[in-house]
Amino acid sequence: MFFRKILRKIKLKIYDQKNIFWKTSEKYSFLASLLVLASITMNFGFDKISLYHTSNILILMSSIFYSLVYLFKSILNINILLFLKRNILYTIIITFIFLDTLSVIFNYNILDYSIGNRYLIFLFINLYFFFNSLKRIIKNSSFINNKQISPTKLLILSFLLLITLGTILLMMPEAASSNGAISFLDALFTSISATCVTGLTVIDTASAFSEKGHMIIMGLIQLGGINIIAFATFFALFSRSSGGIKQQQIISENFNSKTLLSGKSLLKKVLFFSIFIELIGAFFILISTNFGTNENQIFDSIFHSVSAFNNAGFSISNHFQNSINLKIILSLLIFLGAIGFPTLSDLSKNLSSYKKIKWAKLHLTTRISLVTSFLLIIFGALAFMFLENNNEMGGSQIEKIVNSIFHSTSARTAGFSSVDFSNFDGFATIIIFIFLMFIGASPGSTGGGIKTNTFTLLFYSALATIKGKKNIEIGSRRISSSLIHKSYVIFLFSLLIIFFGWVLLLITEKNINNPINLLFEQVSAFSTVGLSVGETTNNLSFFGKIIIMMTMFLGRIGTLLMAFSLMQKKRQSNYQYPEAHLMVG
Repeated sequence: MFFRKILRKIKLKIYDQKNIFWKTSEKYSFLASLLVLASITMNFGFDKISLYHTSNILILMSSIFYSLVYLFKSILNINILLFLKRNILYTIIITFIFLDTLSVIFNYNILDYSIGNRYLIFLFINLYFFFNSLKRIIKNSSFINNKQISPTKLLILSFLLLITLGTILLMMPEAASSNGAISFLDALFTSISATCVTGLTVIDTASAFSEKGHMIIMGLIQLGGINIIAFATFFALFSRSSGGIKQQQIISENFNSKTLLSGKSLLKKVLFFSIFIELIGAFFILISTNFGTNENQIFDSIFHSVSAFNNAGFSISNHFQNSINLKIILSLLIFLGAIGFPTLSDLSKNLSSYKKIKWAKLHLTTRISLVTSFLLIIFGALAFMFLENNNEMGGSQIEKIVNSIFHSTSARTAGFSSVDFSNFDGFATIIIFIFLMFIGASPGSTGGGIKTNTFTLLFYSALATIKGKKNIEIGSRRISSSLIHKSYVIFLFSLLIIFFGWVLLLITEKNINNPINLLFEQVSAFSTVGLSVGETTNNLSFFGKIIIMMTMFLGRIGTLLMAFSLMQKKRQSNYQYPEAHLMVG
């Protein structure tokens, strides 16, 4: 009773200052987390002994600060038990911080972990406080909330921020192997390639980067592959509790959602599918292969699972070149990443509702994605097997079939390869692979290209025109003219970017004699695939690298930007010009 009376008096005295305390604590929490993150990053990238002491001091001071803020927040709440119930994760973090602080003060490792693991844990803890504080600061900032930021700008800025951060991290001494530090241009190229989940590299990823460098690349792949719209949505969700209407419209358009109020749930689905599938994939890779040494087996398995599901094509091992099991696992991961999150969500929802998948109940987008993807894989595999039957296809018939399916699946989006494309018997296989890369993955997926649905709509539109049909119908549904127009715009935009990039490469890359190789490189960059013929990427000049980097960036966000522009409010005209008749054939 005595304790309750004292607590009640304290609450009454300081309750009027509650809002001021909350705003001030968020600002200082943001600064404290930023300092600790910078210190841990420097420690991670430079490995200086003196930085350990600085990091320990900052971690200790920030831990005490976080604990005091938590204490005051719990006191300021009328019902402390309700506060604890609503902030379970917050409470767990503070409990860990409290035990860690006791360990430092009394010089006894209560939690029994290594220094490296401690820094890793506090990295995630301070990321939690950083983003949580940033969310509240933006939410309470009238200046930011009143500022009209278009979805296009939000998308570009968030993407450029990730690329810049990745470049800085990859240039740190500890990110490179013993061969020496990574130059700015190589770090920038790798950062763009990883963020755009492309896989093209101007230096060997396995040998040029250390394990820390591989961790940075994997992080860039994960953030870039989660889906560029979902990544931009992080910033949108920070500003408002339910997200802005424009941002919600973007998410709903990309995920074929019928409501504008599902941004958070969609984002959660994206994160769930990504992490769940990647962990399952890493487990099967681990038990079916023997990557490197025992210490690196788990990390290598996770890296290749993340790279495959996000259709990035980065590899830090050549083990899959002769492993049938690994090729099968990677093919499945690539396929799941390429069919798109809307398709995965629809399949899981259908499966949970009916215990088995009912084709008629699936969304039209899902059916188009699955059918087109399977047909393209079969077409690519048969073409590869027929054209390259006597060329690096493997000994047994099983190996030939697996190799064909693996390369057909990978060619559309991922970029993994176990054969040298420069050894192909002719240009036919190269042209077919260019065709597969150009179409790419499905909407809302980790892959690039014009997308399977766009290709399908163009095909049915052409078919309807040939047959003289007024309406375009797919699966007992009539396709609106706006969707057809959008498909043609994306198709034309993609062709123009590839054409102009190819012409520029022909001008700058005089040392590469075969123009087909440069076209292959350009399409691979635009469709964020990552395949290359021979050493084309490594032999690019300075300007050639700049062209490919710009192509990767435009290929990743360009089609989405076109979709955004087509979503703008259309101006209605009160007049109509007379209809024109033109000759088109």
